[in-house]
Amino acid sequence: MKKDLLFFVTVLLIIIAAVSITFSVKPAVELNTSTQASVISHVETGINLKHFADRILESPGIFVLQLIIILLVVRLMGYLFQRMGQPLVIGEIVAGLLLGPSVLGAFAPQITSFLFPEDSVVVLKQLSQLGLIFFMFIIGMELDLNAFRQSANKAFLISIASISAPFVSGIILAFFLYSGFSFPEVSFASFALFLGTTLCITAFPILARIVQERKLTKTPIGNFAISAAAIGDVIAWCILAVVIAIMRSRGIANSLLTIGLAAAFIVFMLLLVKPFMYRMGNVYASREVMGKPIVAFVFLLMLISTLTAEAIGINALFGAFMAGVVMPENLNFKRVFTEKIEDVALVILLPLFFVATGLRTEIGLINTPHLWMVCLVIILVGTISKISGTMLASRYVGLTWNHSLILGMLMNSRGLMELIVLNIGYDLGILTPELFSMLVLMALTTTIITGPGLSLIENLQPKKEKQELRQKPYKILLSFANPKMGPTLLNLTHRLASNLSSETLYTALHISPRSDLSPEAARVFEKESFAPIRRTAEENQLALNTIYLNSSDIHSEIMQTCENEQPNFLILGSARTVFSSDILGGVVRRILPEVSCDVLIFNEKNFKEIKKVLILYFNNGDDYLLNYARLLKYNNKTSFYFYLHSSGNNKPSVETEFSEIPAAPVNGSLLQPDFLKSMDLIMITARNWKTLEEEDNLPIDQFPSLLIIHKASKENKMLKNSSVTN
Repeated sequence: MKKDLLFFVTVLLIIIAAVSITFSVKPAVELNTSTQASVISHVETGINLKHFADRILESPGIFVLQLIIILLVVRLMGYLFQRMGQPLVIGEIVAGLLLGPSVLGAFAPQITSFLFPEDSVVVLKQLSQLGLIFFMFIIGMELDLNAFRQSANKAFLISIASISAPFVSGIILAFFLYSGFSFPEVSFASFALFLGTTLCITAFPILARIVQERKLTKTPIGNFAISAAAIGDVIAWCILAVVIAIMRSRGIANSLLTIGLAAAFIVFMLLLVKPFMYRMGNVYASREVMGKPIVAFVFLLMLISTLTAEAIGINALFGAFMAGVVMPENLNFKRVFTEKIEDVALVILLPLFFVATGLRTEIGLINTPHLWMVCLVIILVGTISKISGTMLASRYVGLTWNHSLILGMLMNSRGLMELIVLNIGYDLGILTPELFSMLVLMALTTTIITGPGLSLIENLQPKKEKQELRQKPYKILLSFANPKMGPTLLNLTHRLASNLSSETLYTALHISPRSDLSPEAARVFEKESFAPIRRTAEENQLALNTIYLNSSDIHSEIMQTCENEQPNFLILGSARTVFSSDILGGVVRRILPEVSCDVLIFNEKNFKEIKKVLILYFNNGDDYLLNYARLLKYNNKTSFYFYLHSSGNNKPSVETEFSEIPAAPVNGSLLQPDFLKSMDLIMITARNWKTLEEEDNLPIDQFPSLLIIHKASKENKMLKNSSVTN
């Protein structure tokens, strides 16, 4: 050890000596006057702000600056719109508009010209196209081809109607818009077909997220929506491929050739490439055997498919989409590639597309009442045709009017998929800047109104009469973030409820803190999250219900679940924020003041069994603490101890004597590590725990497992009761 230290010190001293000699020696160098002046000038102005700005404007400085600004604005707007109950993509689209000529360019053109000089925008658009290629590849992987077989005729009919009605409406609308909103070199057929295509698009990813957020995933209406949107997605992209082929071919013969080649390409991918990838998915079904050559092969397949589609004459994104469609159905295989692509494509590259779209969108071009009227007509035609077509087909296949309207509202959401199609039309020279801006507003509006529209439909739905149960069951809601915590909470609550006379219902709630999960990924996470607690429930022969949600607003989801389930109490693990050691922080801090039921917060510390329980009693209105202690007292092997805090009376009140809970008093200070370590569980109320922390300054690491109990306020309980009776 000493030799190693001596060697390290010697080497360090040699390096220091060499550096010192380098700076001390000044060899003579002959410079001509002009060169010397240039060097001096460069040194003197090296920290000049103008030179600093010039260095930023050089590549890659300008791109890094753009990326920082874009990511900050996109994340901020996405967060704000999610807080308002809107999909993340709405905030991302708005962020693109804010950074474009519609907002920033209108109010601060100098900043826009500095951030987005013309030569750098080219690089931005190229990288955004790469992000779109990856995105469409993911969309293709998420597409469930079994939906075509399982949904039979019903979902297919709904999908066809949801496409046909707006497609025909778009062609009719083109008769009135062609003369004023088209370029002379664009034929009416190309313009009309493309406008019809833009109106019939449904954003499958957005629809899938909304179905999950509305807890419709396992309902018939949710399955219909997913299936119909998936089918419609494929049909719409095929229509778009045909329209692009006609537009690029400049002739009937050439367009027929392009369409034929596109059909051959699709058949080749489905009949030859997909079976091969299916066999590959069976062989390479885990991370362990999926090495870099396999990853490289899949990416090459995606890029070759993309290039082939572009060479045929249809858009490159269709090729990326088809490459995703032919990926193996093996969930592990798909999950590996989704994880590899999503972080880069959706977090970094895709925001570039929103900004590239925002730089093209000039809402200021819609500057007359006539143009705003045209924009309103486009939005109304697109919305009414989409909803009405879906509703009529839904009623035809047997759905109720209420479910038909819900399905129509879901299918009307256009989101990111619409923006992709609009950018293709803009690049092909079909859309004028004015019409492009109007259609962007249509995509934004139809996506924004989906959430409020569904809420309005739910409020108008007639409420079912509630049936009173003869014996009200005792309901316990368990919420956990880490799946390993689920079995621990279930074991604890089972001990608390094992001696209740009424039936006990256990419901486990797990929320993935992401709102961008695909339905397939959500199913995988749901299975993995509930696997440990299901095993525990089976071992103890307990009936367990599960609720899986994916949302970035965990607080609101827990509150909503409590309102829906009406549990006797909610139990969850303790929570800390990044910058605090408070075990009642994070989500817990936001829940406690608003919740309408009692909350038990469990801070686990090597919890295995309950043999010794210490009750920290203040006698300041925390009698309800003893109610939960009584639930444990029936266990013969459990010993109870109580500690009267100095802020309480010397003796508990008569109403709350420990006579029903044979407990031994504890004297002296709590700061006795050996005594605390001998306890299995400590019970205390939430407000008294705060007092204990602030006044006694007790280190949390000396405590064993803690069960902190919060009593719901009377006001919150009254609100709960009124919501039940209404």
